[in-house]
Amino acid sequence: MNEYLSLTKLGRIYGVSSHVVGKWLKGLGLRASDGSPSAQAFNEKYVSQRPSRQPGTYFHVWNAKRTTALLDGMCYPRAGLNPDEWKHWANRD
Repeated sequence: MNEYLSLTKLGRIYGVSSHVVGKWLKGLGLRASDGSPSAQAFNEKYVSQRPSRQPGTYFHVWNAKRTTALLDGMCYPRAGLNPDEWKHWANRD
């Protein structure tokens, strides 16, 4: 699994959309009401900011181990994939 994943790729692990993962993270205090990562998410190293292909803009990616451990701990069910398939889906663009 990549070290950092987008919400879309996290959603593939759990068999849900990026919007659903975003709502889960918001409920855990890791996203603000506007959908941006919270200060807590940055302080606890759940999220990182990366430059996008558009100059002067950026996007957020989530620490795969920390975020999946948290979501697993909250008993959010993963999709019925084995770890080799997670790697495939996580790396898919």
